[in-house]
Amino acid sequence: MQERSLGDILNETFAIFGKGGRSFALIAIVVFAPANLITFLGPRTELQHYVTAGAIPGSALFFYVLVALVTLVATTAVWSAASAAVGQQLVTGSIDVKECFKRVSWRLYSLLLLSFTLTIGLAICVGGIVIVIPAIVAAGFLLFGSLAIPAALYEGRKYVSALRRSFQLVRSMWPRILGGMILITLVMLGTGLVISVPSLLLLSLDSGSLSLASMGIQYLVSLIANSAAVTISAVAVTLLYFDTRIRLEGFGLEKLSYEINYSDKN
Repeated sequence: MQERSLGDILNETFAIFGKGGRSFALIAIVVFAPANLITFLGPRTELQHYVTAGAIPGSALFFYVLVALVTLVATTAVWSAASAAVGQQLVTGSIDVKECFKRVSWRLYSLLLLSFTLTIGLAICVGGIVIVIPAIVAAGFLLFGSLAIPAALYEGRKYVSALRRSFQLVRSMWPRILGGMILITLVMLGTGLVISVPSLLLLSLDSGSLSLASMGIQYLVSLIANSAAVTISAVAVTLLYFDTRIRLEGFGLEKLSYEINYSDKN
């Protein structure tokens, strides 16, 4: 394993994603397919409508909380399993989907806590127009905690230890990590846009009589967009994590080979 530029990491991301496309698709669809269905089973009124009205029914509130929890768990599971798949493919040249989810279950509690913490940080950061100082702090936390999930998956670290490990790695070369995260975010947004725009144009021409078909199109587009964005970002961040360890610690395939079997040795 050699040091890579950010451009090389991006190129390898798509190479790995292309080579293991079926496995990455299976990882995403087996989780997102049922999870995304939930959004079509609740009230059709958008949350913004309730916010504008200043009141939200209890049933609608329960639904939105449920959707948020399911989305968090589903995204964490898919992202983590896709991250585990990267190590498998680099070492063995293939991906065992069952083993990927087995590794996720091994540190599921810590992974969910990390994901929840980073999501809260993202929410505060996005709300920076109103609360500037907390948003700046949250942005810093997101940057320094960005490698925590791979640290939990590959090094077997629990919640607090994974965050500390991420801070340790990022602190040494934060400008590079920042650049990488910005690039990965742009790729995610671009991927979602490319997938979504054609269907949105199609739906804009749809009539009310085809509402069921419209819902079906929305479901499929959401499933594809979520699957692509989450798995691609997982591959890219994992490669960035590996590259950071290569630069700081001389990390290589021998060490990676040991770590992907970590759960069998502890």
